[in-house]
Amino acid sequence: MEWGAIIERFEYDLWANGLWLETLRKKGFAEPDTGVFLHILGAQGIWLTRCQGESLNALPKYSPDEAEAKMRELSAGFRTLFEGMAEDRVVDYRRTTGEANRLRVSQIAWHVLNHGTYHRGELRGLCLARGDEAFPETDLAAFYFVRGLNA
Repeated sequence: MEWGAIIERFEYDLWANGLWLETLRKKGFAEPDTGVFLHILGAQGIWLTRCQGESLNALPKYSPDEAEAKMRELSAGFRTLFEGMAEDRVVDYRRTTGEANRLRVSQIAWHVLNHGTYHRGELRGLCLARGDEAFPETDLAAFYFVRGLNA
């Protein structure tokens, strides 16, 4: 596995989160959608902090007002982390329950990416359940198309 592929997926993650943030902004940051979106960012925050050697005992809480800046800050933080770290480096951390655990940084990267995709799918499901079809298309293939990265 190469960091380049993971960094590309983090660019996708930032793009997809940006589309959802704009959608939530247009809808007045309604719940429960905003809470789900902020959970994505909080989880990214705790994982980045763990990779930097500190284990928080709770997810960071971000407000809608700081979401865009935090989203960009976290993405840049992961990119910087990857550029200076071996993929197989092991990160020892404590879960929010206090339980000790360890993962390779590459495993953490894939977890963070999959976690975001999972919850963006949840946001789409919430919209559909309400009969609201005003949500962004955030499939990875759409990212490649928009960015001109398709074959």
